[in-house]
Amino acid sequence: MNSRLREIINYKTGGRQNPFAELLGWSPQYLAKLLKGENFGLSPVLTLLSTFPEINARWFLFGEGSMLEAGRLFELQRESMSHIMSLLDLDKYIPYMSGEEVREFEEAVQSGRKPDFSPDTVAKWQSLLDDRNRALDARFAEAKAKSDELCRQKTAK
Repeated sequence: MNSRLREIINYKTGGRQNPFAELLGWSPQYLAKLLKGENFGLSPVLTLLSTFPEINARWFLFGEGSMLEAGRLFELQRESMSHIMSLLDLDKYIPYMSGEEVREFEEAVQSGRKPDFSPDTVAKWQSLLDDRNRALDARFAEAKAKSDELCRQKTAK
C-alpha cells in the first residue's frame, strides 16, 4: 500500500511529501512512517480516502483497477480535451500575434494553463486572418480564370 501512497503523493503534490502531509493534517514524520509501511492502519486510509474522494478505494487497498475513480478519469479527459481545443483554436492566430503575445501564448502552453487574451485581441487576429484568406481566395480565383481562359483557346490544326 505504501507504493500506492507514493503514487498519490506524485499525483497530488508532484512527489513533494511535506505539502502532501499538510493537505492531510499529518506530520512529515508520520507520513515517512506510512511510506516505510509502519502504522498503516484504518485511520490513515480513511483520512486519505475522505480527503481525496477521487481516489479509487479498491485500487488503494488492493491494487485493483486504476488510481482514479472512473468519473474523475472522464472529467480529467474532458478538461484536457477542452484545454487542447482552446489552444488549437488560438494556434491559427500565431502568425498575427505580436512578439509579446507569442511569448504569452508559449508560456501558457508550457505551463499548462489557458492563454488569456482579450476578445478585442482575438477579433483583431481574426480580422487579419480573414484579410489574408480573402487575398488568397482572390489569387486563386485569378489563377483559375486564367487557366480556364487558356483551356478555352482554340488550338491550331
